[in-house]
Amino acid sequence: MHRPLPALALLLAGALLAGACGGQSPEEEAADQEEIQAFLEEYLPRMAEAYRTGDVEPIVPYTTEKERAVIENRVREMAKSGQILAPELESVEVEDVTVWSAVNAFVTSVEVWDVRVLASGTERVAREQLNQPNRVKYQLKREDGRWRVFGRQLEETYE
Repeated sequence: MHRPLPALALLLAGALLAGACGGQSPEEEAADQEEIQAFLEEYLPRMAEAYRTGDVEPIVPYTTEKERAVIENRVREMAKSGQILAPELESVEVEDVTVWSAVNAFVTSVEVWDVRVLASGTERVAREQLNQPNRVKYQLKREDGRWRVFGRQLEETYE
């Protein structure tokens, strides 16, 4: 039996759909894409530094507390196993930007990394994967007039 959705649910779905479309002009969409491309080009080397050094201070202006906690936890887990993640960004290209409100955006990028895992306290490479392309999905939040990473999820690694 098919039941009609309550009126409130229909209104909410319509509002979400309207927000998802963004109502942006092509110029606004291009400006958002350029701004977010520049943001990622600044952020990603700092994220790599946070992993390498265990110090999240360089990413504070670029992340929410939630994302910093995720990175700190990963660094701790690697350290417990006697390893340090030492990634190095080779390139980043923004594939898609969906700004669904003045303060929220979803971004898909293709990033190429040289990923090395070092033995703690040494420069000895335990594992490495050079020129590793990844598709990554970001949720960004605008706080204090600038974008910040709220969440980052690796969607696909190309081997």
